[in-house]
Amino acid sequence: MLSSRADYMTFLCLSDDVVTGDSNERSDVFILDRSTRQVARISVDSLNQEHRFNSGPGFPSSDGRYVLFNSNGRLDPVLPWDYHDNGIVNVFLRDVDAQTTILVGRDGAGEPHVRGTSFAATMFQQRKLLFASADNLLGGPDINGPFGFDLYLRDWQSGEFELVSGTQDGIQGNCSSGIFGVVSDDGRYIVFSSCASNLTEDNPGQVSNLFLHDRSTGAKRRLTRPWHGGEFTYPGPSFSVDLGARSLAAGRYVTFSSYGTEFVQGVDPDTPFPNVYLLDIHTGTIELVSRSWDDAPAPEGGQRIVMSADGRYLAFTSRSPTILPDPGVTPAIYVKDRRTGEMVNVSASLGPIHPSHAPELDLSDDGSTLAFSWRHADTAAPPYAGRVLIYTVSISGTLIEPPVPEPVPSLSFMVRLGAAVLLLLAGIGWLSQRRRRIH
Repeated sequence: MLSSRADYMTFLCLSDDVVTGDSNERSDVFILDRSTRQVARISVDSLNQEHRFNSGPGFPSSDGRYVLFNSNGRLDPVLPWDYHDNGIVNVFLRDVDAQTTILVGRDGAGEPHVRGTSFAATMFQQRKLLFASADNLLGGPDINGPFGFDLYLRDWQSGEFELVSGTQDGIQGNCSSGIFGVVSDDGRYIVFSSCASNLTEDNPGQVSNLFLHDRSTGAKRRLTRPWHGGEFTYPGPSFSVDLGARSLAAGRYVTFSSYGTEFVQGVDPDTPFPNVYLLDIHTGTIELVSRSWDDAPAPEGGQRIVMSADGRYLAFTSRSPTILPDPGVTPAIYVKDRRTGEMVNVSASLGPIHPSHAPELDLSDDGSTLAFSWRHADTAAPPYAGRVLIYTVSISGTLIEPPVPEPVPSLSFMVRLGAAVLLLLAGIGWLSQRRRRIH
């Protein structure tokens, strides 16, 4: 994940040679200062001791001093339980300068819970954390059950605490909410997904929808509806609000991916592929982003959509060969300039997306930089063969030719096939690959 101006980047890695002293044989969170190239391990306790549990992902503040991250380890002694096997995931805050790590995923009384917590979004300037938990952190019966998630907002300094995914009078939703959310810059509005029928009066069928929560009034508003009117015909959860959607872009836009086919007209109801969309919460309109160059829905859809804070740039992946008139190398990662209509295949020089890898994307708030994971083919030349690496794309500025990455240590078969990434950055020129104007 990139900081707001792309000065810092956090990443997840299983390799033991990114920093010295890494011997836990587990995934760790690291932060890279992109100007000095210095790397520090984040997922350690306040004594800088590692724990034999997986950690990640992590999310840096704009100045790189703080990182919020998930970890299954007991990184704060306030956690009372004996940890074994896979541990318990919780949200921690690492102060890189002070080298301290504290538990911030707590309930309204400041206590941890045995079912843990998971990062959803943050407002670093306001010191607020949006997180998910399968526990009822307000106390009392768990209305949506042990496997249903709720979203909470907590000020990690004052301890101020509130339920986000509940009713206006503070009751849990009667169906699970998604574990991610999007927060407006001023902190007033939060967008999240839920299949609860008691948040508003217009979701009686408990169909998964996106909702807008107004923190000043506690009111909720349903945001997603089928293009044809009436109600969605599909049952069950269908949304994925991607982590890259860190704030309401331009105060009004939310990006999401979904297997649902009724948001816009023309999507094949039998398609097995998800699509990516842009929702305007002011007008209620939903735009299909994963379209072919001729404006028809892309036959193989799209996924992993992210957006700059001003709403200008979109980035997404698609396995469809019809996104551009000249398909070039596909499947691919695309960046679209909504102001000019330009669409660029930014991964063309790397070849096609590996069939077993779904690249993770993150676009800096200022729209200057796109970071993504990339798995090279097993037949690629050393040291790339089978590796999952991180690349960055400079969206503005002078053209940059992709440099040759430095050799990296050999990794085990399981690590190469896993979701971990190695610290290996390369720039790709913004307009060096297949510029097209899409109308």
